[in-house]
Amino acid sequence: MADEDSPGNTLQRPRAVDVALLPAGVAGPLVDLVAAMDRVGSLAAGTDLDGRQAEAVAAVLADVTSRAAVAQARMLSVIEADGLWSLRARSLARYAARQLGTGIRTAQEQVRLARALRDDLPATRVAAAAGEVTVEHARVLAALAPTTEQRRAVLAQADNPCNEEWLVRQAQLLPVDDFRVLVRRWAAEADADADDRGYVEACDREFLEVSPTWGGYHVDGFLTVDHGQALREALESLTPVPAAGDDRTADQRRAAALGSMARLVLDNAATGTGRTVRPRIGVLVSHETMQNLVDRAQAAQDRRTLPGLAPGLSPRTVAQTPQFEDGTPVPRILLDRLACDGELNRYVFGPRSEILDVGRAERTFTRARRSAIIARDRHCRYPGCTAPPLISECHHVEHWSRDHGSTSVDDGILLCFHHHDHVHARGIEIQRRGSRWVFTDAAGREVGGHRPDDDGVA
Repeated sequence: MADEDSPGNTLQRPRAVDVALLPAGVAGPLVDLVAAMDRVGSLAAGTDLDGRQAEAVAAVLADVTSRAAVAQARMLSVIEADGLWSLRARSLARYAARQLGTGIRTAQEQVRLARALRDDLPATRVAAAAGEVTVEHARVLAALAPTTEQRRAVLAQADNPCNEEWLVRQAQLLPVDDFRVLVRRWAAEADADADDRGYVEACDREFLEVSPTWGGYHVDGFLTVDHGQALREALESLTPVPAAGDDRTADQRRAAALGSMARLVLDNAATGTGRTVRPRIGVLVSHETMQNLVDRAQAAQDRRTLPGLAPGLSPRTVAQTPQFEDGTPVPRILLDRLACDGELNRYVFGPRSEILDVGRAERTFTRARRSAIIARDRHCRYPGCTAPPLISECHHVEHWSRDHGSTSVDDGILLCFHHHDHVHARGIEIQRRGSRWVFTDAAGREVGGHRPDDDGVA
């Protein structure tokens, strides 16, 4: 063995490591790796490469970097099991950030990857170590796939057509961003109830602060997926292609669009009597999934046992999971609310996704019936709320699917956006008793009481 003071025994890096402490089978490859990277690092300064050659070098370095990150994550799982890290830091992520010289967020991602590869993603561990999938694909799986017991069970089921091996094959075919969309759809199908719970929790966490500060206003908040989609769609519609000489950043133009949207609302609020044209936020859903949603909603309303989720998890159902147009999955509870006062369009696709037929748009409430409901209710009828029709929409007292398109005014009630969301999310039932609307929660208890203006509603 060489002298311990010789340069060959220490990796000369910002945080030196004495490789003499390591087994020879580990120390040798590490020393060789660092020496090779030293030689590669000199290429940019001392080698004349054309663009195609530089592209090849960059691809090789990307593969090496990815596989090295996976190896590092696996070492973190060994460090965690050893337990000595707890003497130096409050968490493994903070220990990793300090020891490896990374930011805390990068360290948290590495720790999450380490645990997922160790506990839940054995096929991903093998594929990522071999360079068959990148570390970014592995991080997507670690963040989105093993997030509930039901999803972990699906990953491990050898006979499931959408288990972990299937996801690894998709990772080998898709770019990282497209793969992230696919895994989100997979997660929504593998455990739809978790998505519903997550949406209800997100509703409770939703907030928006607009606070005056020095020279302007500070905006901070968190939005549910549907409100975020609506805001983004509205802002994009008010953010045209920059004119010549417009050197504002995208963030600056988005802020200006938010101001324009506020002015549009203020300028038109006095003349609006209802929502004549809704902002277009497309939700793509298969007929089979919509029918299953209808069956479950009707069973819940009739106090019957809910039918099972159909169809079962498969590559087709993952591809066809209810989703916004950008691929973001739509929880069932949100899909039901959107369909309640939405515009339904029928599209028939062929086997190669070609459009064979397009049906005309039909609203679950026609404009005439909406106008009649607004004239009768005048404002949101939820107990204690007087929100005007401008920020309200029609809700079906009987589930929207029962009438198959011929919705009755007697089955409609005016609810503001917030309380329409609330009624769907909390399973609140509404009945007409004489001149009163009676709201009951899932336990059968009446919400609120008699409104003074109920007697004046026809």
